Amino acid sequence: MKRMIVSTVGVAALVLGMAACANPEIDGEGQQSDAADIVASVEKNDEIAALLPEQYKDGFSISINADVEPVKFIDSDGEIAGLNPDLLRAAARVLGTEAKFEEGTFDGLMPGLEAKRFDVIASVADFVERQTHIDFIDYMRNGTAIITAADFDADTITREDFCGMSIGYARGTSQQGSLEAIAAECAASGAEELSINGYNDTGAGILSVKSGEADAFWGDFPQMAYNVKTSPDAFKIVYEEQKSILGIGIHKDNPELRDALQAALLQLVEDGTYAELMEKWGLSDSALPDMDINSDVSMEG
Repeated sequence: MKRMIVSTVGVAALVLGMAACANPEIDGEGQQSDAADIVASVEKNDEIAALLPEQYKDGFSISINADVEPVKFIDSDGEIAGLNPDLLRAAARVLGTEAKFEEGTFDGLMPGLEAKRFDVIASVADFVERQTHIDFIDYMRNGTAIITAADFDADTITREDFCGMSIGYARGTSQQGSLEAIAAECAASGAEELSINGYNDTGAGILSVKSGEADAFWGDFPQMAYNVKTSPDAFKIVYEEQKSILGIGIHKDNPELRDALQAALLQLVEDGTYAELMEKWGLSDSALPDMDINSDVSMEG
C-alpha cells in the first residue's frame, strides 16, 4: 500500500559522481537537519509563482521510489528524505505551494506518470527513449555500479566476467535491459550462465548480496557508494559506469507545470540553494545547474 506524505518544504536532488570522484560524504541525521534548514530558508518568488497553473496552488503530487540513499530514502522517523526531496520541497516554496510525495516503486514511476496518476516523478535517468510522453528537467549527473560482498574474489570485473555470476537489479531500471542482453550473449557464446534476479526495490537487492543469495547487485552509483561507505566490511564496488543524467519528470501534456518548476529550480541555482543542498548531501561533483529540459543524451546501462 502506498503512503502519502505531504511536504511543505524542500526538493531533492539526485545523485552521483563520476568514476574518478570519491564516494559521497554522508553523516546521516546531521546532514538531514542542515538540509532542512536550507530548505526552510527559501522564500516565495511572486513572479515565478505566477507561472504555476491555478490547479497546483494547493500542491502538486510527486511519486518517488524512496530507496536510493542519499538521493531519496526513508529516514529514521519514517519520512521521505534526501537530496531529491529537499530540492523539490525548496522549489515548491519558491512557487508558494506544497510538494506532496507519494511513495511507490521504480517500475511504477513512468507508467504512472504516463497515465497521469500523479504530476511529477522524482526522478529517473533521462534517456531519449523515455522522452516520448515525458519531459525531464535534468538536474544531476548519474551512473551505475555493481557491488559484491567485501570478500568477493575480484576487486574489479568486466562485462565478460558477468557470465557465471548471479547479479540482481531493480525492476524497470536500465540495468535490467543491460543484464538481459549480457545474459543472452553468455548463452550464445556457450559461456557459463549469467543468472539475473529482479527485485522490487534496491534495498531488497542489496540484502540479497549481504545474505549470499546473489553474487552482486547492479544499482545507481550514489547508493552503491553509500552502502560501501557505511558498510565497508560488508560490500565493495567492482564495476562502474558513469554515463547518464537524472531528470525530474513531468508529462508532456503539462508544459505549464514543467516550465514553472524549471523556473523555480533555476531560482534555487541563482540564490545558491541548489549548490548548498548538493554540498550537504556530498554530491557537488554531480551538479547540473543549467536545469535543461530533455538533454541530448543516449546512454547505455
